[in-house]
Amino acid sequence: MLTLLDHRQVSLASLRGRPVLVWFVAGGCASCAASIPAVASHLGAFTKAGTRVVVLGMYGAFGQDRQGTAALASFGKAAAGTAFASPAWTWGVASEPLTAAFDPSGTPDAYVLLDAAGHVTYHNSVPVSTVGALLAHLPARTTGG
Repeated sequence: MLTLLDHRQVSLASLRGRPVLVWFVAGGCASCAASIPAVASHLGAFTKAGTRVVVLGMYGAFGQDRQGTAALASFGKAAAGTAFASPAWTWGVASEPLTAAFDPSGTPDAYVLLDAAGHVTYHNSVPVSTVGALLAHLPARTTGG
């Protein structure tokens, strides 16, 4: 489960049907703060590839309550600036099981790319230095007529 900034709780499985980048961040993480604007500058590429970007505060790094989501929003806004409001990404706080399932080492700035069925197709960390490889792993999008 994850708690969105509007305090709704949703499952990661509910996001299936299109590829998803699941990225774990933590307040006070310098590489996270540097990676947020790097990812923000490529939100158009994620959108073009039909890939949803889900930025999750790691379990334990932010509280599971309104104060936790407010702290995550403050961290995101400070790093992303006006791009924080883009509908191309979703922000929330991860539950303990969700964090353990996708980031068992508990390392902030780690991410996984899931296909539309929820299977891991790529994983890495520190997008500020790996964004090129991440973008290369985005699915190709074909347009029909």
